[in-house]
Amino acid sequence: MSGIDLAEQLLEAGDLTVDDVTRRFGLGTAANFRTRFRKATGTSPSAYRTAFVRRLVTP
Repeated sequence: MSGIDLAEQLLEAGDLTVDDVTRRFGLGTAANFRTRFRKATGTSPSAYRTAFVRRLVTP
């Protein structure tokens, strides 16, 4: 499992803020994490979480 996969799972769980995920991901700054996440997934961490939640509640 890659670091981005782990970050996605943490964001999907919804219990942690993006800053908390950043600390667990071990990239230092939130800006660095957001940049790497966006490069890997094509979206920001916040937008990823929002889209995941929408998929859960949309029939």
